[in-house]
Amino acid sequence: MAIFQKTRLQLFIDQVARELGEGDIGLIWAPALTVADYGAWGGYVRGAPTLGAALIRAQSVMPYHSSMDKTNFRIHSNLVGYEYKFGLKKHVAYPNIAFSAIGAVLSIFYHFLGSSWRPRQIFCDLPRLQPHEEAEATFGCPVLWNKDRLEIWFERSALSVVSPHQVTKRVTLEDIKRERVIGPPASFPEIVSRVLQLQIALGGIDLNAAARSLDIGPRSLQRRLQSEGVNFRTLANRAKTARAVELLNEGSLSVQEIATDLGYENSQNFSRAFRRSLGLPPSAYVLR
Repeated sequence: MAIFQKTRLQLFIDQVARELGEGDIGLIWAPALTVADYGAWGGYVRGAPTLGAALIRAQSVMPYHSSMDKTNFRIHSNLVGYEYKFGLKKHVAYPNIAFSAIGAVLSIFYHFLGSSWRPRQIFCDLPRLQPHEEAEATFGCPVLWNKDRLEIWFERSALSVVSPHQVTKRVTLEDIKRERVIGPPASFPEIVSRVLQLQIALGGIDLNAAARSLDIGPRSLQRRLQSEGVNFRTLANRAKTARAVELLNEGSLSVQEIATDLGYENSQNFSRAFRRSLGLPPSAYVLR
């Protein structure tokens, strides 16, 4: 997120707080905030196998959410601190931004540990609220004020907790890039390829559905592609191969799981298709 956009967001939050007469509006809406609303970014973080992996993912892809913000780990004995550091900390709306960030980050913990879980304590780099009990009631733990950082402290053992949720949609780093970085497609084949990428992420490639999404008939779509020197099957195979490479690069799925995810009957069919496209089987690609 650029500095200009970030500043506008902070100004907006400050204005809302003033108009509603709620100086601590960030504290009020913090429990409702969740990274699940952050599109591919949130899906990628929540799709990690463990809480520790999710927090590492959030740290690594933070530049796609806000180029000025950072997160850091701090380990002390059996406790871990997860710090959120803002690039525009001196803004007048920072207190509400800080409370909002705590709420959003805590949603990652709740996703893995359950909604009844609570942190051990929270460090807050703000003057003590009056009354301060509201913050402790909101976050369900002691809040230590006037610290030099904004940080959530929790038991170290929680890092290894496996997600209790079944992943129904795989989200990769490339999905985040497509959503937040890559510009609009420049040609009709690129438009169709984007549609196919979305179809794969949602369950599978379908010519009729792709045509409907572009408001044309299946035959018209195929003729248009042929006029530009490509066909639907070729684009579908490319899209599947590209998705397979993304999932293999993530490193958390087996070849069989990826084959199932991409709609192949078995891993052998997937391996043959992968070899035809890239000249080597998935197992060799992983070891390259």
